[in-house]
Amino acid sequence: MTGVETARPRGFWWYAEQAPDDVAVFDPDGTVTTRGELLARIERISGHLVSAGLRLDDRFAVLVHNSVHYFEWMLAGSQLGLHAVPINHHLTGDEISYILDNSSSALLVADAALVDLARDALDRVDAPVGRVAYGDFAGFVSVDRIMSTPTTPIDVRTAGSPMLYTAGTTGRPKGVLWPARAGVTPEMAIAATEPMFARRGMSLGGVSLVCGPLYHGAPGGQGMFALHWGQSVVLMERWDSELALELIERHRVTHVQMAPIHFHRLLQLPQEVRDRYDLSSLRAVTHAGAGCPVDVKQAMIDWFGPVLYEYYAASEGFGTSITPTQWLEHPGSVGHQSSDGAEIAIVDESGQPVPAGEIGTVFLRIPGAGESEYLGDPEKTAASRWRDGFRTFGDMGYLDDGGWLFLVDRRADMILSGGVNIYPAEVEARVRLHPAVEDVAVIGTPDDEWGQRVLALVVVRPGVEPTDDLVADLAAQCEAGLARFKCPRTWEFRPELPYSPAGKLLRREVREPYWR
Repeated sequence: MTGVETARPRGFWWYAEQAPDDVAVFDPDGTVTTRGELLARIERISGHLVSAGLRLDDRFAVLVHNSVHYFEWMLAGSQLGLHAVPINHHLTGDEISYILDNSSSALLVADAALVDLARDALDRVDAPVGRVAYGDFAGFVSVDRIMSTPTTPIDVRTAGSPMLYTAGTTGRPKGVLWPARAGVTPEMAIAATEPMFARRGMSLGGVSLVCGPLYHGAPGGQGMFALHWGQSVVLMERWDSELALELIERHRVTHVQMAPIHFHRLLQLPQEVRDRYDLSSLRAVTHAGAGCPVDVKQAMIDWFGPVLYEYYAASEGFGTSITPTQWLEHPGSVGHQSSDGAEIAIVDESGQPVPAGEIGTVFLRIPGAGESEYLGDPEKTAASRWRDGFRTFGDMGYLDDGGWLFLVDRRADMILSGGVNIYPAEVEARVRLHPAVEDVAVIGTPDDEWGQRVLALVVVRPGVEPTDDLVADLAAQCEAGLARFKCPRTWEFRPELPYSPAGKLLRREVREPYWR
């Protein structure tokens, strides 16, 4: 299947039946899986899940690296009304055991390289959890055995969705559950999301590059919907800037899911390396997950062309989208209040809507859409809602006079100094303008007088010395463009800043030593 189709997406199962010999997934280790092969494995796994007693809205956990194994289990659950729980394989056994217990997962499937980690987690859980592994390990059912077990086609197919765990910026992470609805088939669910994904640059046919960890919502979602839109999926195990360019050229990649940190690292490549690769196959480079500085996105558009599509969403729900043309007309926006059929309300501390241009908490509502909930935590679910179906992801922002949404910062990241709100993203954007700065994180640290003091942690570019003169230059730059109360009072230099595999700054990890 080649070229760009004009019909609506049919779902992976239809494409597998129509073109079983087409490639579904290119693994990082070179393994190639066709659609027909993947479909056969999905049916075997579906049979195992049914025989294990899992029923509508039950959960099972998936602990695998970036590979076709992820899609085998996700697609099986998605046609049984089950919720696969992707687990970050960088977590400890104790952290994984919490997720297994909190999600009431009926079984855990693990890659061969992760069996020891899986066993450590499972041994900490009191409730019985089925054990499945890729390979022959004591106490685990082998996936090879599942593949050799005859099964019958699923009679009634019901759409199920992954249950993702929030990042846990405060306390333990929570599972975000989208309850399955009887009578809704996977194809119906895919069709319902078609307009939204089309606005994010998704089109039929082609090749998607997934360069983030599949256990994270954005890369995992990109890979799943690429298969549902008749695309092949190329997986990276970990980020490598030049390798990403090489894979785009080699596979004639049409769609890519990235985060702003990937843009930042790509732009650090020498010009001769950037010029080495043919990127003309790209139709859409989709990004989300963190705020993208205007100058960084503009630089990427200058390089890749007008193919950058941005969206604002979270595990808890959908938000807005903005096309390259719209963004060039409204730089810094993440979409219009009507871009994905969403209604937007900006609300103050007392729960009252604020006028255009005024910062408040962003609440969204999509009429006719289902609502997610935090598993086993009705209080947190209620706290995320405002009224009449509006809910928040915890972000601060404002609408301009034209209804375009601009995000300011995460509410949890906001600095309160002397009773005044300071948004780290605004300060970071100002600091990044200095040519000596490669990366920066701005946080609030304890201060007896002001409550919090603004601290900037700066990573300088190679060859730059972090001197007192540089601090003076950075301070002067901030004071030239920011109110004095927003300017960092303290500056520290770091060799690097911590990021998650999904490309998000681990701000909590940065703050912790100062608040311990």
